[in-house]
Amino acid sequence: MAIVLLGVATVASAKGTNESDFAVVKSQAKESVFKVMYQGDEKSTVKISIKNDQGELIFKELIKDTDGFTRPYNFSSLPQGNYSVTIDNGVSVRTEIISHEEVNSKKSVRISAVDTERNKVALTVYSSRKGEVIIKVLNEAKETVFEESQFVQGGFGRLYNLKDLAHYTIEVHDASGLIGSKSI
Repeated sequence: MAIVLLGVATVASAKGTNESDFAVVKSQAKESVFKVMYQGDEKSTVKISIKNDQGELIFKELIKDTDGFTRPYNFSSLPQGNYSVTIDNGVSVRTEIISHEEVNSKKSVRISAVDTERNKVALTVYSSRKGEVIIKVLNEAKETVFEESQFVQGGFGRLYNLKDLAHYTIEVHDASGLIGSKSI
């Protein structure tokens, strides 16, 4: 089974140490497409590999001389299940597990720590219906320190840098109320 590569976009990054950020989010347009987002401090050769839940290699790719990218991968021809997406930039290896499954007419929220030392968090919201969601970040005293509104048409994903907060809660609300939260 082949994964169809849909396109490439470059993400700008700052120069400095060779640290990196990495997240996998569901595409806003198609539920079977996942976007791999990578941002490094220096240009390097980055290896991407995708394995099924039995550990079998499904896809691999080598991206040379890059400090950042966003790449979509189409899972529509693959069976439903869990897959691991691994990024290796030559200095560090990071893996994220994704769940490829059909979603009924509901909203789902996924909040995952991408880099616990620097408090980087990936948020993915999927909805089979169009609508607005409110994303709130609360500090340890449960005070709102950040709030934004996003229109979701299929899905929405974003990487948040919460480096100034030791403990926080992320909440996602829609018109019906709280649809997902996570405290770290």
